[in-house]
Parts: sequence; C-alpha cells; structure tokens
Amino acid sequence: MDTSKKNYDDFKGSIAIGPLVGLPSSNWVGVDIANHLLNNGIKVEKFGSFNTQIEADCIILVKLMPKIDWLIDKIERGVKVIYAPVDIFHSKYVFWRYRNRLKLFSGFLIHNDKVGELISKVSDSPQFFIEHYLKYELDKCSDFTKVNELLWVGHLEYIPSLLKFVKKIKPELKIRALSDLEKLPYYENYLDKSLREIDCKYSIEKKSDDGVYISGVFIEQWSEQKQAELMQTCIAAFDTKMNSFAHNLKPPTKAQKFIYNKIPFACSEHSFSFKYFEQRGLKVAKLDELSYLVSDDYRQNVSDFCDAQKWRVNIDSVASSYLHACENSTPPPYYGKTYLYLMDAGYFIVYFSLRVMDKIKTVFKLNKNKG
Repeated sequence: MDTSKKNYDDFKGSIAIGPLVGLPSSNWVGVDIANHLLNNGIKVEKFGSFNTQIEADCIILVKLMPKIDWLIDKIERGVKVIYAPVDIFHSKYVFWRYRNRLKLFSGFLIHNDKVGELISKVSDSPQFFIEHYLKYELDKCSDFTKVNELLWVGHLEYIPSLLKFVKKIKPELKIRALSDLEKLPYYENYLDKSLREIDCKYSIEKKSDDGVYISGVFIEQWSEQKQAELMQTCIAAFDTKMNSFAHNLKPPTKAQKFIYNKIPFACSEHSFSFKYFEQRGLKVAKLDELSYLVSDDYRQNVSDFCDAQKWRVNIDSVASSYLHACENSTPPPYYGKTYLYLMDAGYFIVYFSLRVMDKIKTVFKLNKNKG
C-alpha cells in the first residue's frame, strides 16, 4: 500500500524548510524534498536565511544553527522548530557550541543513530530517523560492460583514509577514485597535516586536466557524469573513513547510493553505514574482504536486499516521513530567557576552550612528526 499519498492528503498544516543556501545538504535534504512536497499539494515555504519572515506551523532547519534569540522567538509564537543536523557535528567542540540550543527544538530529523545518541544527552524531544532519498539512480537500460575496477568517491577530506587503505591493504584491482579536485588549493595544508599523522608524505603530481597523483594515488575530478559512468562499469565500490568523531557521525548516503543501485560495496566496521545495513538485514563486506566484495554470492545478496528494501529511499517515502515528523513533534519544555542566555554564554566558553586545546594538540603533533 502506498501510504505516502494518504499522508499528503491528510496533512493540513504548513511547513517552512531552510535555510537553503546552495550547500549539497541543503539541496538534497531541503530543496528537493520541499519541491516534492509542493508538487504533492503541501503548503511549503522555502527560505534562504534566518532573517526571512516565516509564516508556517512547523519550521524544518537543515544543518545551519540559528542564534538563540531566533529560537526563543519561535517558541514564544508557538511555532514548532525541527532540526536536521545532517553532519554539522564535525568535532566535539561544535556540539558544545550548540548544546544549549538543542534543548529548544520540537524534534530532530536524524540521518545517523550516533547523532541521535549525542543529541539525547541534552534534549528529550522526539527523534525521527530520516533517509536521504536516492538522488543518483542508474539508468537500467544503459549498455555498459563491467570491468575489474573498484570505485571510490569522496571529498578531499577523505583522501588520507583512502591512502591509508591503499598502504595497508594493497589492493590488486585498479582503483578509480573521484574527488572534488577543484577545491585542492584550499585543502593542501589539511592534506599535508593529515597525511603526516598517518606517516605518509604529501606530494602532488599533475597527470592531466582532470586528474592528479596525490602521494602516489591517482585521483580524478568528480563529475556527475563520470560518477554515473563508473557506477555502471566498476565491478564494486568501497568507502574509507577514519575511526574518528566526525567520520562516525556521517550519514550513510554513499553506501546507500551504491547498494540501492545493486553495486557491491565495502566499508569499515566502525562506519555507521556498516551498522545501518546490518540493522536492515545486509552484512556489508569489510575493507579487508575484497575477494568477498567482488564475489557472485555477495553481488546476489546486494541485489536481493535492494529489491526488498529500496522503497526506503524512494523520494515519496522520504518526503512523507517529513510530514510524520511535523505531526508528531512536541514543543520543548519552558526555559527562562535569563537562564538560556547564561547557559549559551557558558557553553561558548567551553566551545572556545576546546577549540584552543585542539589547535595546541594539532601543532604539537605536527612538530613531533617533523622531529
């Protein structure tokens, strides 16, 4: 039964979604869903900044966090505010920066259970697990021949984890790695620092207009077209992330993109992607199980799983879950303004102190590695 259509017909409220600022997350989690709801008759207002005058029963915030005054104003006006943090908690100090404000939301759209566990430390407001809809879906009618290559797709911040994998596993199959190389000038210091931490020397050698060797591994410029072509031809895909606070809180979007397109996929056990699929009945191949990754048995397991579970990432199902969250969220407890302002100032001091300590530790590590 298609319950999403019933949810659209039954929903009588109004929603505002934003701030829609052109980030990949605000487009995927915000713009696309807002447009789909609008096309299905839901009253939706899209806004681009916190300065916008918003008239809606429920406001869904995508990733960006407003000032505490903004949240207090909405509570006083009786407006529900739901927060979708996506991957904003890239460090512990960011969580401390926003810790006080998390108390003021009526609910949360969660893409990673570990993010939900973090938020539950400070807020009892209801949490709703939300899927990323399947934005990249392969054309099943295309005629491509599979080749013995492994596909890796990731932002430049994940390059160190890829190099660590190559150094440790030494895969025999060719790796086709796609990344946002247009941002490389802004990531050189980060890559130099991060690669030193894994005892790897940072080096760049330009190979072509759309590819470079980074510390000996060839990285190609990502494009939607090239990604689609390689998803059709590569025999399997994999993802690498460090076992870190930030990486463990990432949504499972990359794994979903491959598995829900019936592409065998591998990742590390500490990745939330591994847990996500395990909870739903698929044991994902580990990074040191490359023989299993490219096996016929695993390919069939992935195909069967996709046939049974792909409904989860259908945009109708995902958009409908937003409506469910709006209807079932609850106003937060009352807090006095003075208390909120004092707590916000106190948490800012903790946030600032943690940032300073983090910088000191980073400098110490770099000096130690140089020595």
